[in-house]
Amino acid sequence: MKKTKILFFLAGLHGGGAQRVAMTILRKLDKKRFDITLVLVIKSGDYVDMIPKNINVIDLNLKKTIFSHFKIRKIIQELQPNIVFSTLFRTHNIIYLSLLGIKKKPLVVLRSQNSPKLVLENNQLGILAKFLLEKAYNNADMIVAQTPEMKSEIIKYHNIDGNKIEVFLNPIDTELIEKKINEIENPFDNNRINIVAAGRLTWQKGFDILVQSFKYIIDKDNNYFLHIIGNDDGEKENIQQMIYDLSLENNIKLWGFQKNPYKFFYYADLFVLSSRWEGLPNAVLENLYLKKPVVVTKCIPFMEQLVKENKNGKLVDVEDPIQLAHAILDYKSIELNFSNTFNDRDINDLFLSIGTRVTYDSVSL
Repeated sequence: MKKTKILFFLAGLHGGGAQRVAMTILRKLDKKRFDITLVLVIKSGDYVDMIPKNINVIDLNLKKTIFSHFKIRKIIQELQPNIVFSTLFRTHNIIYLSLLGIKKKPLVVLRSQNSPKLVLENNQLGILAKFLLEKAYNNADMIVAQTPEMKSEIIKYHNIDGNKIEVFLNPIDTELIEKKINEIENPFDNNRINIVAAGRLTWQKGFDILVQSFKYIIDKDNNYFLHIIGNDDGEKENIQQMIYDLSLENNIKLWGFQKNPYKFFYYADLFVLSSRWEGLPNAVLENLYLKKPVVVTKCIPFMEQLVKENKNGKLVDVEDPIQLAHAILDYKSIELNFSNTFNDRDINDLFLSIGTRVTYDSVSL
């Protein structure tokens, strides 16, 4: 059987959610059905070790994604992939620009990384970037939305035909998780109440709100300890200063990026998500898979489908440190009643399905 050729285009492999999802998809795709090439603007970052050994990797070795336009165009023309896949706004735009004027085009699959509504409300896209993104979406063959609400937002805020948008929840690499939790030791002091939060240290993730809430928590119960794992993305210094200013050095630790976050999730008493906005947070899905209670902000509407009040977690308003503190202090009231909230669809079927939706002479599926 002739394999379907897929080209994945990523900026790099630093510790972000979009990169983790891309690595999970790469690991889950059936190598007997797909011939996969991974093109990286620069081969660096925390997830380099997660690249499957049986795929072709091309390192453009560039400092910025914007400089990759001509190189990725040349690679597409030479490899002639059936499908090109991108999972970041900036790589979406480069793919659009690189395909201009090419007669024999691959099918293009673009995954939306965040809530369009909240991205625009928080001024995360400039005028030119938004213009190019809408061009990229309109010229794509399939757009992958992480939730039904995200699909509606893409239609509304980017004026995209809903028929080309496919809802596909982030896949969880359960095989990897099970492997990782079988090779770990407890990193915590069991005499403390250990709370874990994870994500890039950026304003979007709301760690400043979480640190503020912890001041209130410690005034009530000094036994709580907050572990924050994740790379600095511009906010570490501010968060660290806030910790010092609030005299929380003995109750909060910034661990940085962790290759095995699952040891923190597995042994935690509670996982907390304090984000201002998200796409669909992988860490929440992973903690629910591990049957860990969660306290999360209502950063996207889909949270209310994932988290059932006092069953598997608690929901709080965005940017409300006192409400967040009360929910954390009351975490023992969560019943630990976990149901299947995960994506049972096969990622292979998603990529194969595009051939039945759009037909190109250059594609053989």
